[in-house]
Amino acid sequence: MVGVRFQADVISLARAAAEGAEVLPEALALLDRHIGATVLSVSMMSLGNDVAAEVALRGASPITAEEDAEWRRLIGTHPYFAHLVGGPPRASRLTDVVDLDRFQHSEVYERLLHPRGSRFQVGLPLELTTERMVLLSLWRDRTDFTDDELVALEQFRAALAAAVMFRAAIESLQASATVTDAAPARLTPRQRQVAALVELGLTNAQIGARLGLTERTVRKHVGDLFAALECDSRTLIAVRWRAAHAAEASGGASAPILV
Repeated sequence: MVGVRFQADVISLARAAAEGAEVLPEALALLDRHIGATVLSVSMMSLGNDVAAEVALRGASPITAEEDAEWRRLIGTHPYFAHLVGGPPRASRLTDVVDLDRFQHSEVYERLLHPRGSRFQVGLPLELTTERMVLLSLWRDRTDFTDDELVALEQFRAALAAAVMFRAAIESLQASATVTDAAPARLTPRQRQVAALVELGLTNAQIGARLGLTERTVRKHVGDLFAALECDSRTLIAVRWRAAHAAEASGGASAPILV
């Protein structure tokens, strides 16, 4: 039974997020402790013609390159994905959206979910725009999530999403007040790659794996970004990079180099 302790922990987590702390690992631990799941995941998804995602898992091995390719191919056939992207952002169960018996015969389930024992899912959209979704998911293989658990998960989602939105608004104001228009243009190609991946929410280790760099080298690049963009947090790097990228796109400047 989810109780007062869960609510207190959610409040503490939301406060930390509002102050700019990196809270997603602790968020997964909190949900595992109070709600319980076989696997928990955070998916940083870029939306568009080619849906791509960086996925962090708790309780399971990382997504393989083969799985990533299959997800890209099949994600458009997943009815729950269409439901989540269609919004509005709210905690929901897979079984609230699809007939599970029928869904278990689909290609996306048989090739990607069944091998990992991912039968029941709750999705918590923390951020949702036309270009991006940050999705926190809980997965179970034997029992579905209860109505009471779903209510608690929506409370968690709403509090954390509001805290992240609040912090982003503050960081955006700080960025517009202090950063110079020329700063992003002065970044090296490698710094631009790192800034783009920081904006997606990747850790130093994940960025290193993506770019073929050591974690120590990535830390050096992030430190250089702090100086170049005149900021003191990864969130502010993301905000300033996002604003600069939007300005470049509207002004016809070259887009950042991504791999």
